[in-house]
Amino acid sequence: MGKPQNRKLQKQYQKEQSAAKKLKGNSVNSQKEPGLVFKIFKVILLMALPVLFGVFGLIMFPITNGDNANTTVTASSTSERSAEGYCVGEDCPQGKEPTIKPSQHDERTPITLQRKDKSSSTSDLDSDVPPEVRDFKATILDHLSIQDVVVDDRKVQAVELTSEEGRKGAATRVYQYDGFLSDRECEGLKRVHQRHVAETSEQDAIICFDGIHTLQKHLKDAGKNMQMSRKDFTEGTTCLNASMSSQLKSSFHWSHSTSFYPGESKFSKTFEDRIYQATGMLPSNGGKFQVTSYPRGIGYKTHTDCIVGYHDKRDRFATILVYLQDVEKGGETQFPELGISVTPKKGRAIVWNNMNSAGQCDPLSVHTAAKVEEGHKFIIQRWYYYKNFFQLGKRAGEPPIPSRNPGQPRVSCDEYEHGSCRWYDEWGYDHVTDYAAQKHSLL
Repeated sequence: MGKPQNRKLQKQYQKEQSAAKKLKGNSVNSQKEPGLVFKIFKVILLMALPVLFGVFGLIMFPITNGDNANTTVTASSTSERSAEGYCVGEDCPQGKEPTIKPSQHDERTPITLQRKDKSSSTSDLDSDVPPEVRDFKATILDHLSIQDVVVDDRKVQAVELTSEEGRKGAATRVYQYDGFLSDRECEGLKRVHQRHVAETSEQDAIICFDGIHTLQKHLKDAGKNMQMSRKDFTEGTTCLNASMSSQLKSSFHWSHSTSFYPGESKFSKTFEDRIYQATGMLPSNGGKFQVTSYPRGIGYKTHTDCIVGYHDKRDRFATILVYLQDVEKGGETQFPELGISVTPKKGRAIVWNNMNSAGQCDPLSVHTAAKVEEGHKFIIQRWYYYKNFFQLGKRAGEPPIPSRNPGQPRVSCDEYEHGSCRWYDEWGYDHVTDYAAQKHSLL
């Protein structure tokens, strides 16, 4: 710091010396003035040095108020989320739990974590949370209120399904309603579903997986001797590119699922009201409606609809499933731990709870969609959640990746041992790698 200042003063001294020479004839003391000026500047320089060093230090090492700062953590740093006073999940004050906020303009989906710091004001913590989300009042669904229901002036009775072969101590109960939907309603749902699948299937689907191991196992089942690695997924996803997806489409087989949401059709209101009358399940705790079709040879492996050991109560408490047509052979919904098997029949509904009254997933609720051996299977189902949330039952924005054409469908191949491949007409974030890493880190 000293040398640059000396050079500057030297130049200033030279200028003043030159000026002094010009004024030499005007004063007999003019030759002494340059020395006096230098002494004055030297004193000023010595006094200013501490201030100059202080400014330099602030530039190089700025002071930050870390105790009051909010921290945005991406997938690369979520492993540190429990350190330094961050709160996660149920440890956070009500309304301050971490939120996953998908962005249409960013390839990453950040999780905003709030510090547990008393000096942070409520307005600071809630600044990036929309008022409708912050002020949302959740409702709890912790039991079924099963009763008979009237459909088209017909009384439809509820029957509990039991078996002596089932394991004792299960919290799950399964109920059956024959004629829950009319023939006209079943045919209408099938017709709309088939037309939408046909229109959307004009483009080949992009095939996605929950990971590289699932991809490799599916390729082995298909008899494909291909060496695939994570590098074969498109950047930021666990999806194959469009070209590779088209190349492999004949090697994979899947069911088809189309969705509609509350308020998007008159039937959605009729259906959810009927469900409420029969089961007591509040429409506000219900998600989207899914119509799924299974061609011959397709089923869905043994799985639970809720997540065993999941601490978050925003999970699938109960499921209602209605068969839209008879199946010639196969296609049963089987509960192996309960000893229950339900044969598809047009209009027949089955309802069961996946969780107990405390909001814990019952592992004995596992069930299987048996493969269709002859014919074609169509169902409509809806999941109801133990604790609802603002976005439940609302159509969300879709992720910008992977790269795809407008309206291009996806095929999702879930965990190999407990899932199957399924075609969807909409895109979610489950195959965005940053989102998946963040979601699993909060379980």
